[in-house]
Parts: sequence; structure tokens; C-alpha cells
Amino acid sequence: MSRALQAAVLALVAIVVALGIAAWAVHGGIVPDDTVRLWARANTAGTGSMAIGRIVAAYPAVPFLTTTLVALLTPDGTPAPALVSAGLLGLLTAFWFSALRAAGLPPLAAVPATLLLALHPALLRAVVGGPADMFLALFIFLVGRALYALRARTETTEVMAVGTALLGLAFSHPMGAAIAIAAMPFLGLAVRPTLAANAPFSVVTALLFPTVFAAVAFVYVSWVFPGSGWSFYEAPAESLAAWSAGVARTFGEGLTGVLALDTAVAALIALGLGAPLAVVATYWARERRPLVAPALVFTACIAVAAAVTVATRLFGAPTAVTVAAPALAAVVMTRVPPATAREHRGSVLALLAAGWIGGAASLLIIDPAITAPFRPNIDPNGDRERRDALFLGGATIDRDGVLVDSDNAPAVVLGRRRARGLLGPLDETFALTLLFGRIRTPFVAVPDPESVTGMNDQLNIAFPGLYREGVPGYHLIYQNNTWRLFARLSPEGVYGH
Repeated sequence: MSRALQAAVLALVAIVVALGIAAWAVHGGIVPDDTVRLWARANTAGTGSMAIGRIVAAYPAVPFLTTTLVALLTPDGTPAPALVSAGLLGLLTAFWFSALRAAGLPPLAAVPATLLLALHPALLRAVVGGPADMFLALFIFLVGRALYALRARTETTEVMAVGTALLGLAFSHPMGAAIAIAAMPFLGLAVRPTLAANAPFSVVTALLFPTVFAAVAFVYVSWVFPGSGWSFYEAPAESLAAWSAGVARTFGEGLTGVLALDTAVAALIALGLGAPLAVVATYWARERRPLVAPALVFTACIAVAAAVTVATRLFGAPTAVTVAAPALAAVVMTRVPPATAREHRGSVLALLAAGWIGGAASLLIIDPAITAPFRPNIDPNGDRERRDALFLGGATIDRDGVLVDSDNAPAVVLGRRRARGLLGPLDETFALTLLFGRIRTPFVAVPDPESVTGMNDQLNIAFPGLYREGVPGYHLIYQNNTWRLFARLSPEGVYGH
């Protein structure tokens, strides 16, 4: 079997696993809130229901535009975000296998090594996290490879590779932007010492210019198209607050009592547990500085980025940094020769297996939400309301013209499997309904105003009695613990206030 065919088979295995995990996560209601919002908005944009200004100024740009394009090119109901996530995992799997074979590993060692990397718990969690988390994993890996190449040969090509990878990282995920910022003070250590000593400012400027220029351009576009831009990943402080509360429940006051410092320590522990191969292989190459410095710079960037996220409260929860572990392990295996030496093959596979187990343990450290289903003292209302929104979406699959605040409950779009047919806040009908105070749509869905979802629902705010009293000329056709769906009996039926 040729190398390309072997890589394709492994990629197919990874894609099938990813699609299965994504389907289980969606139906189980455990997809993160920010990710559900990304999925819903991308599906809405893919149906042509979103203004062009909101599309070009959406952040994170790379996963949003990619998912939107897939949604646009595939039939209605296709789980475009899951396809993107699975495709990225398959791409990483094929690339890692080819790189390991090129580094000299035989198939009997390269196949299990690739599967242990591709099916690492942190990457499987990223699949659940969606396209943004998977693009973050891809660009973290590319940054790591580029750092090794930059330390070995600081030429124009290597500088451009690092700059481009940092650019992709910054626009793939809010956490990626934090890593790009955290990398600034360390990039001077990633180049050859002679060049760093002679022209440190010029080198760092060249490395950061693509990212800084793109960020300035994006801010300008966001200003031209107000209401989008950085607000696309809404309220990152809320997801950070939820993460902080989970940490407090699990670990109490932490190690130092300073959350930012504890987060940096947790990131380092997670990196060590999830990628022990990187630690050991770097020790094997300790006499060769070009093989040691990039790993240290990479580790420092991840730890500082995690701390910056918590300290500034601008980039959401730092859980996404867990993907750095399999990415670093893959980089080290493909860039540090002792990791693929014949005498170390048994040790390498054992360390990868230990990293798989350690990766699962590290998720419990840096992502407390993983343990929520197993803690009886956790309020289940949030997960229950997510599932209720999914079930409501499923109840609307064969119905068009459903008035619903899908921005407040994006899981409705996922349960329906498509945005077409929903009349949400981005639709003119929704705006006119709120403006004139009259409901004329074929269907209307509203959550219980006493639920967490219902408190912020725009229809509940505009029509306070809608959930309990119903709509004159409409009848109830579906309800669950959180939602009620009403259907119009006749074209004349309207509800005003």
C-alpha cells in the first residue's frame, strides 16, 4: 500500500470518528455556548439570510467564513460545522502520518503514533468545540513547525512562514489571538542568536507585521460595518466567568490564590501531561540548542496566553489551549531527530500512549465543565434548556416561517439542522414584528420567561404574555419544559399589544 493511500485511510478513520463525536455532542447538548453561536450564525449566513457586512466583519474570521462556504455549497440540513471540524482532523492526520514516514518511521510505528496523536483527548474535545477549536489546533501546529524552521534558518521564507501562521492563529479563535499577543516578547528568542543580537527589532517587526496589519484592517472593516466584528464572539467574559466558577468548584482557592497565575501553571501542567514525549525528546536533544529553544518558546507562549486570557478577560475561557499538547508532540516528532531514532521507537510509542492518558487527565484540570455531568451538585438547568432548544428545532424541521429569537437560543438552528425557514433577529420580519407589535407569521416559538433562556428572549420582552396566554388565532402544536410553539389557524390571526 502506497504512503498516500495509507494516509488517506487514516484520515478517513479520523473523519468518521470526528463526525460520530460531533453528532453525539450536539444531541447531548454539550457543545460550548460560543461554538453553538458560531454554528448557528454560519448556517444562517450560508442560507443567504445574513447581511454581507456581518459576514465580512465576523470574528473569528477563518472558521466562520469556511463554515459559511461549506454551508452555502452543501444541501440544506448538512451539518457544515461538523464537516469542517472532521475535515480538519482528517487533514492533520494525513499530514502527520506523511511527516512521520518522511522522518524515517516505518508504517508499523507511524500508524499507531499517528492515531495516538490524532485521537488525543484534547483534539477530540476540539472536535466537540467546533471549527474554531480545530483551526486553532491546525495553526498552533503550523506555528510550532515554523518556529523550528526559523531557529534553524532565519531566512525570508522562514520569517514569512511564522508571520503567516501567527496571522491564521489570530483569526482562527479568540485564544489564538491571545497566543499571538503572548508570542511578541518571545519571538526574538526563536531566531538565530547572531541575527537576534544584530537586528532584533527588525526581525520581530517582520514576524508580526502580517498579523498587526490584518488586525488593523479588520478593526476598520468592523467600524465600517457596525454591529459585527469583535462582538461576533459575544460576551467572552461570560464564558470566562463560567470557567472560573468551575475552577473554583473543583480546586477551591487554587495554588497561589491568583487566578491568572494559577491558569498559567495549569496550562504548563496540561502541556506536560498531554505531551510527555515533547519533554523527553527535548531532553534527548539538550546539547543541540536549535532543537531546544523552539520548544521552550512554544511552551512560554501557551502559558502566557492562558494567563493573559484570564487577566484581561478579553479572550474567553482558556480551555482551548489544551490542543497545544498533541500539536507540540506532533511538531517534536517531525522536527527533533532523536524522537524518530530507531533506538527510541519503543519509548516514543509508550510516551505517546502516556500522553493520551495524561491528555484526558489534563482536561479535568483546565476544563472543569468536562466533569459537570458527574457532579450531582451542579445545576442542570443550563444543559436542560440547551436540549429543549435542540428538541424545539427538531419540531420545526418541516415548518417554514417560524418566528424565534435564534440569536438568544442558537441551539434551535442546530436542532433544525438549517437556518432557512427560521425568522430570527437578522430577518426583516422579526424586526418589523417588534417594531409594530404584531405577530403575523405562520409559526412563533417562545421560551418560558422564567427560564434562563426566556429572560433574554426578545419576543418575551416585546410580548410579555405570549408564552402563557398564547396568540389569538394561533394554537399550541408543540411544547417541552422550556419552549412552546404556536401555529396560525388562519391568515387573519394576529397578536398585538
